[in-house]
Amino acid sequence: MLDVLTTVAIVVGIAWLGRMLLDARELTWGRLLLAALLGIALGDAAALFLLVSSFSEIPSVDLEQLQLVSLPFRIIATMGSIVALELFFRRARVGDTGTAPGGPRRRLRFGPRVAVRAVAVVRILFRHGFAPLLGWGSGRAASLDPQDLARRARLALEEAGGVYVKLGQLLASRPDLLSPQALAELSRLQSAVAPVPRAAIEAQMVSQLGGPLDEVFASVSWQPLGSASIAQAHAAELVDGMPVVIKVRRPGLELVIDRDLAILQWLARNVERRLVWARQLKLTRLAAEFAATLREELDFESEARNIAEIAAAVADEPLIRVPRVVTGLTRPGLLVMERLSGRPLSHFSAIEPVPDADRLADALCSSQVVAMLEGRRFHGDPHAGNVLVLEDGRIGLIDLGISGRLDAFERAAVFQMLLALRLEQPSLLVESMTTIGALDPAIHDPSEIERAMARFMTAYLAPGLPPSRALTDLLRLTLDLGLTLPVSTTGMFRALATLMGSLEELRPGYPVIEKIAELGGAEVKRRLLPSSAGEFIKQEWSEFAPLVRRLPHHVDRLATMLQHGRIATRTRVLADPDDRRFLEKLVNRFVLTFLSLGTGAVSTMLLGLGGGLRFPLLDVALYEVLGWIGLFIAMTLLFRVLLAVLRSEAPHGADS
Repeated sequence: MLDVLTTVAIVVGIAWLGRMLLDARELTWGRLLLAALLGIALGDAAALFLLVSSFSEIPSVDLEQLQLVSLPFRIIATMGSIVALELFFRRARVGDTGTAPGGPRRRLRFGPRVAVRAVAVVRILFRHGFAPLLGWGSGRAASLDPQDLARRARLALEEAGGVYVKLGQLLASRPDLLSPQALAELSRLQSAVAPVPRAAIEAQMVSQLGGPLDEVFASVSWQPLGSASIAQAHAAELVDGMPVVIKVRRPGLELVIDRDLAILQWLARNVERRLVWARQLKLTRLAAEFAATLREELDFESEARNIAEIAAAVADEPLIRVPRVVTGLTRPGLLVMERLSGRPLSHFSAIEPVPDADRLADALCSSQVVAMLEGRRFHGDPHAGNVLVLEDGRIGLIDLGISGRLDAFERAAVFQMLLALRLEQPSLLVESMTTIGALDPAIHDPSEIERAMARFMTAYLAPGLPPSRALTDLLRLTLDLGLTLPVSTTGMFRALATLMGSLEELRPGYPVIEKIAELGGAEVKRRLLPSSAGEFIKQEWSEFAPLVRRLPHHVDRLATMLQHGRIATRTRVLADPDDRRFLEKLVNRFVLTFLSLGTGAVSTMLLGLGGGLRFPLLDVALYEVLGWIGLFIAMTLLFRVLLAVLRSEAPHGADS
């Protein structure tokens, strides 16, 4: 036991010493300990070859002498291993640079379970012909027909199951990213999975409620209404007789989600490094968005708040209903809400049209578009399966786990976009992109962007209003131009595209674009009414008037200084703190590199000198001691410079 503790102490001590010498405090202890183990093995091997002249002498080596001689070699090899591991893991961090939408990015680590699952997922990808995506094979996947690729992707996602099916369904709602053929193929993904047995789901409900079910529910139908990868739904009745739907999170799902998301983000980084189209799509950013969306779906209390906000947004529309949440029974893994009686819109057909379809379509369209323009929460996935035609003749919105809300800047920019599309003004469209932060003049060429927008408008807006696919193709164009829209804005456009499909099913031939333009026109009138315009002028003048009043004084003072020759200009080199820090860092690295090389050269010369003071006890000369110490210092400085260079090449904010 004592030997084991001593060994652990030596490993930890060498890891700590290497960490301090390299100033690598941000490195994780797992990686440091791995570097220490590698360093000890390499250091002992180097020391052993110094002490023996042939392999036959190895059994007779004095272990105490070996440990004494190997100590500096262990430390040097540990520092080298730290740099080598940093180089190995640096590429795994490329592309994972930002903060996931919705909050700080969670650190996803690979453990034994993740590794086993990763091997299984990779085998599935290989089996379906996607080995080239991970750098294996002959690149045959790049030559496959897009339709065949989409089919293979669907089969692979179905076989992987869980999170990957959810990913395919999300991609199926992204017409701005994928071709119509790929969308049609991914839309065939089956969301239904094997239901959780009654015993497990009942235990989960009891755990969430903290008490027996019969105190809350008069009855529960254990035959699930639906069983998906995230949750399972059951019909029930409260003790007061209210019919409800219970949405229960699948037991143990959090660990499975974290495991699969870790693998998914690793796959995204690998594919993005190898394929141009993946970099254009910003695949790692999409993976981060998907992870944030999925984690939000796991929190049913968050979903309950979103449902309440959507209900408030459509409260003024009498033909739209949103199920009421029973807040007293809702938990992070349990959602209890009113059960609406009706048929999904997808169950109707041309043979059996929806009664009073025109009024219902107007109500559905206006409720969602007005919510978007006014900054209220809207349904993020209003497809035909999530829109019910209720028994009382109204429209019911269900499955509200995905929703969105625009902030003030996004609302202004989206309003400008819709206005620009109607007025056919590409310059206004470019201005809206700048307002929303998608266009950065330091990176993009505004004139080139404006020309592309003008070509888009020429193709879509003549004559009359744009077709329904114009919004989707506009999103696809922004992607091709390298523009990055905020997540909530792209979510709004996706919701609009999905809404258009539902409105077409509700009332075939419904003039969606005309209705949106009409609602946008009402917003124009509201903003440009005389009272609104007067208020706007007063607000702007209150800020501008003090500047106008001071202007004559400033002009007079400037003229006087010019007359007496007192105007001078001065330029400060490296006035920007960032420039100074960059130059200091560059000089520091140059000095450390110079010292490392110089110390190494002098130490090598000292090792070659003969004579001088000797230490009889150790049978070593002073020059040799100084030479070895100098080499140790030189290697430490060199590894420190290398580690600093690798850190600077890693994305800002990446994990270490």
